[in-house]
Amino acid sequence: MTPKESQTNKLKKYRQQKSEEYARAIMSTPKKVSLYSIIPYPGVVMIMGDIRTGKTGLAHEIASEMHSRRRLPAILHMPRMDEKHRRSLQRIIPSWMKVTTKRSQWKDRAVVIYDEAAQSAHARRSQSGDAIELDDLLAIAGQREQLILFISHYSRKLDLNVCTSVHRIIWKRPTYAHQLWERDEMADFTGKAYDFFKGIKGRVAQKKACLVLDMENFGFCQCNNKLPPWWTDRLSRIFKEVQIQNSRRGVIL
Repeated sequence: MTPKESQTNKLKKYRQQKSEEYARAIMSTPKKVSLYSIIPYPGVVMIMGDIRTGKTGLAHEIASEMHSRRRLPAILHMPRMDEKHRRSLQRIIPSWMKVTTKRSQWKDRAVVIYDEAAQSAHARRSQSGDAIELDDLLAIAGQREQLILFISHYSRKLDLNVCTSVHRIIWKRPTYAHQLWERDEMADFTGKAYDFFKGIKGRVAQKKACLVLDMENFGFCQCNNKLPPWWTDRLSRIFKEVQIQNSRRGVIL
């Protein structure tokens, strides 16, 4: 065997090892952990799943945990929210959680909930000034000691720079269609999420469950979440009202 053939065989073996590592992550049973234990700080987390499956409630519960354990304030970023809804929302959330419409209002050392992230981080806006600004903020999230939580139905809606910046991806229950419309790189992962939730009996149990992909250690784990003390139907309705309002304005959600 020539030196060149030896190197080629080594490369083939290396690629096979990586393929097997990928397959093990997809096929293995997710280990059970607590919600707080798998949240990176600082870091970037993407929360995905079907409508009305608890994505926003999960983000608020993460903010509650981080405030309780680390005394971190939270920022609820709603870029398309009008002033009327902003004031209504501010009145029914904790005083340490502030509603913002501009990224310049994000504080250092805070949890940022970027709700319905597709509103201003849409894939079609990749070259816009907003997307470049967001990319810069993601790049220095660690320096600013921020935990940024992106919420969207599936990753194809989001700018690629958001997808490649995440440390954790958390799924609430997706539909079969979600894996069909995902980015190619994400389709296997969302397919695993679909199978995971399909194996949970009962809507209540499914609603509590989370499937988490740890991108740093490349492995899946599972946990449950509850809702924070301030969560009410009124809070949920405000988010719905804003979505309807934005849809009427032609804002892509």
